[in-house]
Amino acid sequence: MISSLKSKFDTGDRRAILLSSTKLFVYLWTGGKLGRTYMFDVTDQGRAFFDHYIKESELLETYFVVDIVEEEYRQETIPHVFGGDRRAVIKRKKERLFRDTSYFYAEIQGRIEEGRRDDRVLFTALTNQEIIQPWVDILLENKVPLAGIYSIPQITSLLLDKLPEPSDHMLIVSMQSITGLRQTFFHKKELKISRLVDLPRYGTSPYAPIIREEVDVITRYLNSLRLIDSEKPYDVYFLADNRLLSEIKNELDESASVNYHFVNLNTFGRDCGLEIETANPFSEKLFIYHLLKERPGNYYAHKNETHYYRMSRIRGAMYATSVFIVLASLIWGSINLTIGLSYRKQAELSQKQYQYYSERLKEARKELAPSPVSPYDLKTLVDMADTLKKYNTDPADIFRVISSGLVRFPQIELTNITWNSSSKPAIQENTVATGDLGRGLAGYSTLEVNSSDYKYFQNIYLDGYLASFDGNYRKAIATINNFVESLRGIDAVEDVAVIKLPLDTGSDNPLSGDTSNEALEANFSVRLVMGVMPNG
Repeated sequence: MISSLKSKFDTGDRRAILLSSTKLFVYLWTGGKLGRTYMFDVTDQGRAFFDHYIKESELLETYFVVDIVEEEYRQETIPHVFGGDRRAVIKRKKERLFRDTSYFYAEIQGRIEEGRRDDRVLFTALTNQEIIQPWVDILLENKVPLAGIYSIPQITSLLLDKLPEPSDHMLIVSMQSITGLRQTFFHKKELKISRLVDLPRYGTSPYAPIIREEVDVITRYLNSLRLIDSEKPYDVYFLADNRLLSEIKNELDESASVNYHFVNLNTFGRDCGLEIETANPFSEKLFIYHLLKERPGNYYAHKNETHYYRMSRIRGAMYATSVFIVLASLIWGSINLTIGLSYRKQAELSQKQYQYYSERLKEARKELAPSPVSPYDLKTLVDMADTLKKYNTDPADIFRVISSGLVRFPQIELTNITWNSSSKPAIQENTVATGDLGRGLAGYSTLEVNSSDYKYFQNIYLDGYLASFDGNYRKAIATINNFVESLRGIDAVEDVAVIKLPLDTGSDNPLSGDTSNEALEANFSVRLVMGVMPNG
């Protein structure tokens, strides 16, 4: 049987399927909330209608929920291993515990504190595979992106943090319209056990006495398994409408070992964002809402059954990447266009300003008297004047230095004084001798080639002779050398070197004599270097 079925089906963002042993519900999620619901019978005709519905609807992301009695839970321990070793151990456990089903899930729930500290594992399985497989095959044949297969106890964990006063021991009691009474127990938010009990058709028999009796049964069972602390109360949460909650309150006796919480479905649903109101005590829409909203990872589905879902995710990621690239390109292009337009406006403004000031300049030039010199030549002259001013030399200091040196040597007469300014000292000039220069020979200098401390240098060249020279060249050279040494001792002088002596005694010059009676001369040349500091 099928209800609310049309030739053209409504579509949504995603879809959830809830399967029991007798009915199958389809819930649509559209615009961030639950939409329309469709129901199918678990019969051959119902599967045919379902196949037709799937073919007529969009390929929506689908979440398959199972709520059947044939779901088993086993608490086991395995060695604390990783990777392939852990998978191998779990596979062997599965083959021993659930040999006849492929819908199997293992959840690591911590470690034992004593001994080898093995891992605690909850093994769950859907043991009646024949109920599920035909419906899953229809989804695969139509290439529906199946996100996963779940059970009501597994998605009940999505409600734990939202319930009032959550505790370490929580029993969640709910009812589903197509299955019955579901009791799910959690210890420190870890699923431990769940039990499904059939209920009479709604309205034919009171539910409250049945619920009270079943809660007592599972409480005794939990005590036998030592899953609850007998010295501390544990919490039981009833999810229902106000009418049934009132009936349950009347059935229950106050107990120091149990804390009862009565949760109204409509109030709790609104707090969670579910906008659909219900007039019955059934909770399936609340579970489906949280499943489609939070979309947890797969539990039971095989890898081949989620193939189209993985492909759709990859396709969605590629589409999102393409959209991002296009948007980024548009934004980048818009930014560049804006910058280009700004530059263009600035260029136009600069051109207008140039034309404006050019015209003003032309008008101003018309009012000026004619000038024989162009502005460019004037600029050149100003630059030259600045340079000359920068390297201006004052001969007064030079004359004071020379005079200080001549005081002790009255026989020395100067015939010529020449000076210039330079960024480097003239220490390479030597017209008398080359090679290893020694003190007393022409060209001797003490200045190192390091002029970084001075702004510039003044190079002074002195030409002179010895008056009343009697032909004694040894005495003449000694006098000149003494004169040079006296100059070198003056603080203002950085370097002194003999450029020319009356007699060149270098080894590469031949000696010659003259017996004539012509007057003899003792001519010489000396070079001084004076450094000028930056603040001088």
